[in-house]
Amino acid sequence: MRWTAAIGAVLLVSAPAWAAEPAGPSVPAAILDNVRGQLLREFEAHLADPPAFRQRALRECRTFPEGDLFPFLFPAMAYTNLAVKGTVERPQAAERVAQLIALAIPSCQARLKPPGEKLENLKSYGNNAVYAGQLNVMLGCYRLVGGDDRYGAIHRRLSDLLHAELVRLDGLPLQSLPTASWPFDTLPVLLSLRLYDKHTGTDRSGPAVRKHLAWIRQEATDPETGLPWSHLAGATREVPRGCDLSWRIMLLAHLERPYAEALYPKYAASFWIDRGVLAGFAEWPGGRTRFQDADSGPITDGIGTAATGFGYGAAIAMHDLPRLERLCLQLPAMRLMLQEARKTPDSFASALVYDHKCVTGFLFGDACLFYSVTWQDWGLANQK
Repeated sequence: MRWTAAIGAVLLVSAPAWAAEPAGPSVPAAILDNVRGQLLREFEAHLADPPAFRQRALRECRTFPEGDLFPFLFPAMAYTNLAVKGTVERPQAAERVAQLIALAIPSCQARLKPPGEKLENLKSYGNNAVYAGQLNVMLGCYRLVGGDDRYGAIHRRLSDLLHAELVRLDGLPLQSLPTASWPFDTLPVLLSLRLYDKHTGTDRSGPAVRKHLAWIRQEATDPETGLPWSHLAGATREVPRGCDLSWRIMLLAHLERPYAEALYPKYAASFWIDRGVLAGFAEWPGGRTRFQDADSGPITDGIGTAATGFGYGAAIAMHDLPRLERLCLQLPAMRLMLQEARKTPDSFASALVYDHKCVTGFLFGDACLFYSVTWQDWGLANQK
């Protein structure tokens, strides 16, 4: 195929630079450090003018689900990763996370519709675990890196409301959006409550976290792959998806690491694909052909863009050096893969706004990758 030859050429041209590195852990480490540095410089530039960044994000990311939230969430989580690791000073990270929260709040207000347009006045989570939960993750990140109490009232209100609803549901998932629900969307809520517990020095959320994860194991797992269903609606069960599972592994590594470690080999067995020139995580089990959408991003030869982009973080979290190294060697070709995918008229990629300055070729992709390649243990899984 045309794209395989083109990508192969890029990888071959890039090989001497990486070949100069000694074999072993330093190979992915050198590549990842370079990409992390590129992405950090990119988002530092974006946040030098927050209003302009918000306008650009809303314009270029509207094709994606939660395109008015995720371009701010993922960099906030990335800055948290970098602060915990010590790559970025905590005061700098706190300032950046605070900026990103401020950029996300208007979207959350529009979705959650709080009384008086003040999120601290919310009476419920509005059957919207996505916006309430992900904003609460950002607020928890802000506290984790040493942020002040400017968002304290919102953080307390969201944490109280979300915890109360989890207790009421007794392990069942929250409503993702007013019109739909996916089990995945309760996981960020759990993470946000563990972050709040860390801030308050309690373990209020512990029982609710354990009950929901037990429900996933017992009621929401595909017997064929041993992986969580991607969607449950009545009697309908949607097969596991790579875009869900790569991100899920990263979150579970914070919440219950043994569960993440049990799922990851099953994920790799059913979803890892190596085509020789190209490798990555499939969107659908075995790389089967189904459909591509805004969640999956472009799919090339069964390999999903979102599954593979978040797969860097999953591999980092699970200490999977061989797959991480395989993925890292492809980073120089990421923009080219998008360019090739954009040439197919019916491809999801054809609707993306291409930017040659982005590592992935587009803003939303860089936001996701920034979080994924910086993944860091936040010290939450050991809470009791």
